Amino acid sequence: MKVTVAITAFNAADYLREAIESVLAQTLRPDEIVVVDDGSTDHTRAVCDSFGPAVKYIYHENDGTRGGSARVFAIEQSANDWIALLDQDDLWLPDKLEKQINVVKQFSDVGAVFTRHEPFDLTGQLTEEIVLEPATGKVSYLDSPEAFHLLLRKNPFCPSSVLLNRKIFETCGYVDVYDPGCGDWDLWLRIARHFPVAVVDEYLTKYRIHAAQSCENKHWLAAGLKLTLARQKSQLHTDCRACRTEYRAGEQHVAGVFSVASRTYLDQYFAATKMGKLRKAFPFLWGALQTSPREVLKPRRFLAVIKNLALGTTQRARHAGL
Repeated sequence: MKVTVAITAFNAADYLREAIESVLAQTLRPDEIVVVDDGSTDHTRAVCDSFGPAVKYIYHENDGTRGGSARVFAIEQSANDWIALLDQDDLWLPDKLEKQINVVKQFSDVGAVFTRHEPFDLTGQLTEEIVLEPATGKVSYLDSPEAFHLLLRKNPFCPSSVLLNRKIFETCGYVDVYDPGCGDWDLWLRIARHFPVAVVDEYLTKYRIHAAQSCENKHWLAAGLKLTLARQKSQLHTDCRACRTEYRAGEQHVAGVFSVASRTYLDQYFAATKMGKLRKAFPFLWGALQTSPREVLKPRRFLAVIKNLALGTTQRARHAGL
């Protein structure tokens, strides 16, 4: 069984080096590592070249699809039947691939094998506000309906955790890179409608969270999740209670993401008003209202909005009088 690791990269050469090193440290080494450079202007190519023939470097003109086209191109350029995706800033634990391949040997009909992923910040630590569920270490085999129901609730998997069978693309197609929805979640759902999947219930993938992630990105994510889930309504199994239950749970999850995005905007608003920067603050307040009006209009939070506006007005007047 031969495996290709498909990595997409854009202007994060130092993270990319760590990602490649985590692949080369695998207890079961892949047969091919393909890095598609999505139009980087940093030293991405030099990093790839430093690994010699172990890494196949391919330049891809950036087309503004947030790495979507580069990922599809990387998959197309892969020479093997099994493809492990890896983002440039994520990492694998040493036995990640070996455990996934053992699952494939046990369940040859699966379309994808996922692992759990552990978020970490730029210091390499798990962020304090994230509480991880205990991992059982077991392997779950989910037939197509089970997998579809699991994924309707939310997307629990990041791209860097998946090992894909190339045959799934013949049935499911590739991600539409120009679609405003959440492409990864959409692909997992399409796979689950046609193939069983397996999950290794261990934290074998490390997902890097960037401090630079903005509230705009959170809003974009929430909007994409909402669109992706709405499309599934026509795909629910006929007269299936589990589908209806999990779809409603999915709607609640998406609403929660919108709430988080709205609160992020409000945090930006509060910070700006405390410095008397009202011109900077109002766009954040407007963003919060657009994202989730209910979050802003909760009595205590709305009162805080008014109080901070008054504080900001006072601060601005004080600075103007100096």
